[in-house]
Amino acid sequence: MGPRQRGEDPTRRSQPAPAFQWDFVTPGLPDQAFEDAPGFSPTPMELRVMLLAHLRPRADSTVWDVGGGTGALALEIARLMPLGQVHTLERDPEAIELLERNRRHLAIDNLHIHAGQAPDGLSLLPQHPDRVVLEVGRPLASVLRAVWAALQPRGRLVISTASLEGLVDATDTLGQLEARDVQVVQATVHRMQRRGSQARLAAAEPLFLIAAERHG
Repeated sequence: MGPRQRGEDPTRRSQPAPAFQWDFVTPGLPDQAFEDAPGFSPTPMELRVMLLAHLRPRADSTVWDVGGGTGALALEIARLMPLGQVHTLERDPEAIELLERNRRHLAIDNLHIHAGQAPDGLSLLPQHPDRVVLEVGRPLASVLRAVWAALQPRGRLVISTASLEGLVDATDTLGQLEARDVQVVQATVHRMQRRGSQARLAAAEPLFLIAAERHG
């Protein structure tokens, strides 16, 4: 380490960044509240709000988030459930590090991060959640069946996928599982961007949302 510059505060570099403040009761933290990394970007705010609306968590829910990514959705859920707990399962070490940084940045203490891959890693999570978010990029019928078996009666499952194969696989499997109240939505967010004097609408990646409820 080189010599300290004259007048430099020796504690400056070690001070953590202040926690992000969001004083509104509505869901929908701005995307800029989350750190990202190459290959990992937060689920856009508008899509997070839609996923939350279909998940319908209670104040004291136990939520599984399978495939946490940046943690944007898991942290959004945890923030709205002061008496509940969110357990996220993520396999990628870089994503886990990013999740932890975002958790500290938002000062969220009811989000618990587990390193593992579904379906085997589901055993690391507390059993019998009443809400599950499953984020998939390819058909994963075996994971869906394992999640469904753990879900409480009358619990809700929300699946998000950008893959048409994932959509078909999920809806076919939910039909075999005799899920109730199955809903499918395709959502695309367009945001206005300005370049000089011109404005255009830029689209984020389309997302398929599949929501279902287990029989009581």
